[in-house]
Amino acid sequence: MDETTVVSTRIRLARNISGLPFPHKLAQTPAMQVVDKVGKALAPVDSFSRYDMGKITKLDGTVLQEKHLISPDLLNDCPFGSAFISPDETVSVMVNEEDHIREQVIMNGFSLDEAFDKINTLDDVLSRDIKFAYSPRFGYLTSCTTNVGTGMRASVMVFLPALTGLKLIENCVNGMSRLNMTVRGVYGEGSKAVGCLYQISNRHTLGVKEGDVLNAVRSAINNIIEAELRARAQLKYNETELRDDICRAWGTATNAYKLSTSEAMQLLSLIRLGGYYGYIEIKDLAEFQKIVISCQPANIQKLGGNNLEPSARDVFRAHYIAAALGEIAKKCDI
Repeated sequence: MDETTVVSTRIRLARNISGLPFPHKLAQTPAMQVVDKVGKALAPVDSFSRYDMGKITKLDGTVLQEKHLISPDLLNDCPFGSAFISPDETVSVMVNEEDHIREQVIMNGFSLDEAFDKINTLDDVLSRDIKFAYSPRFGYLTSCTTNVGTGMRASVMVFLPALTGLKLIENCVNGMSRLNMTVRGVYGEGSKAVGCLYQISNRHTLGVKEGDVLNAVRSAINNIIEAELRARAQLKYNETELRDDICRAWGTATNAYKLSTSEAMQLLSLIRLGGYYGYIEIKDLAEFQKIVISCQPANIQKLGGNNLEPSARDVFRAHYIAAALGEIAKKCDI
């Protein structure tokens, strides 16, 4: 049942180039030389698209951020930053963010081993042309000491509507902390959880091996899956109210004239939960998650036209969600 709880898996590696100051100390010319160097090293891997933060529009950058392909820091605070993104958007390499290189792999579902294999191969390719800053004692050297060591963050995005609805999420956050895990919102550090979506990742990178990190995250996620499924069983004790909430959400999402981002996320959260209980038939959860991403402000603006006013954007979002849900989901007549 983890496919109804786990949305996606992301593994990120932080790397720096030996002999160079960290990015916040780099002037424009050497910073752009780093970008060119990374691009050249990536050429044998795939046909990556390059996005220079100093050249793309704010809208296009926010679209990438909402898709989790770049960080808010890269977009807003790194004038010499760039990103290389694979055609299928499963691989993203940020350059000159907090570190010279941030390699990232995102995969659907609970895919820790597959994501690690993919990023490990990518890291090997980059290390053939780039000498990473590495200490035999400490491991990979990073701008922030919390990333020293493996430089690896294994992050799993989970959907926890029952724990959230029953106000048990704080207990779970505390439990994750005791397991040396960090719980964040959808867009990482400092962000809020929206649509009952949370990111859970390892806290420690120093003094541990990559396999230890994967096993610790896997164990923590299995624990929270079990807690969420118990909470979902508890929610069903009052099935009449539960089903009414979900059916009302379906009716609003498929018939509303306008929807704000926050309302859309609440409705989609209930509809996804309805898929678990069998009140809503959802053909493809990965496609459903694409709807969640596409209804975010910048993505919906891009879909509807760059010059949409906020009110017109809300109208377009409602029509988009109704049409998209019609393609992949339907209310079950039980």
